[in-house]
Amino acid sequence: MTRIRRNLIRALLSGDKSYWELIRFQDDSLPKFEEELSNLLNEGLVSTHDHHFSLTDKGIAIAAEEHLSPYVSPVCDACHGKTILLKGPYENWSKQFQEITKDRPKAIKDYDQGYVITEDTIRRVTLIHRFGDLENKDILIVGDDDLTSLALGITGLPRKVKVLEVDKRLVEYINKKAESLGFKNISAELYDVQNPFREELRRSFDVFITDPVETIDGITLFLSRCVEGLRGEDSTGYFGLTHLESSRKKWYAIQKRLLEMGFVITDIIRDFHEYDLDAEDLLTQGFRVVTEAPVNVGAPDTYFYTSDYYRVYAVQELKPLITGTVVLSDELYYDDEAFVTAER
Repeated sequence: MTRIRRNLIRALLSGDKSYWELIRFQDDSLPKFEEELSNLLNEGLVSTHDHHFSLTDKGIAIAAEEHLSPYVSPVCDACHGKTILLKGPYENWSKQFQEITKDRPKAIKDYDQGYVITEDTIRRVTLIHRFGDLENKDILIVGDDDLTSLALGITGLPRKVKVLEVDKRLVEYINKKAESLGFKNISAELYDVQNPFREELRRSFDVFITDPVETIDGITLFLSRCVEGLRGEDSTGYFGLTHLESSRKKWYAIQKRLLEMGFVITDIIRDFHEYDLDAEDLLTQGFRVVTEAPVNVGAPDTYFYTSDYYRVYAVQELKPLITGTVVLSDELYYDDEAFVTAER
């Protein structure tokens, strides 16, 4: 029995689940999830009704044969497994951030945008603070649709925050907000990862933050650009990676490249980020997570798209694996595992 099949059966033993809820229980990638869910339906182990799935008598019998038990979540109810509680000053940061970003620009698919929920942006900043990578640090952000720069500004702790962003709307929004709020240490400028850093940005930062595309070459490019900006040994970086559009084999390839660059992985926090994706867009714009589902699915009833959060630490002189100008193609952004960021 495959790992995905086992996890889906365990989930359904604990009760009916929607398509979107079941996605949270898979542990490889969305293509493998779709394949396994189709198999369970075709084999008569699972049935569907009112956009929900349940085990059939045959499925329950198979579960008993395999000694599977209903899944009971052991995850902390307070932090939801994210290891961070927004209490005390962190709760105040969260309230301020939600207030100042009410008028944020809408996410657009042209730049592979999708916002994490506002609490997770603050959890991100709080985690960085926990690990000592915030106070009096020069921080580089490559791509900031989550507005992490403004969350950092609220803390008053970094020495400098520089945002490099391809979306002109976000550059203007961040700069105007920073000016109006008196965040003099925050600035944003237009930047396209096709281009190497200009000289004054090289080796100028202690920490990078990015939320890269999830093709192997694409994430290598994003991380290589971030490496250009770091000062070297003892620098750190933070980025998200899913197990929805990145299979474990892809994780293996990415982690090998991190080691080649000179990083060690110190932390990976599962499902740290939950994304607030537009339900209408998902259902109407041809995303594969909908079009290739084995049955017609309703609107998402949970935050199904999540990413794990990586922290990496430079143990030696860093080496970007991609340098110079790169001409972007669709292959850099999308691959066969892109079910939510690509249409078909």
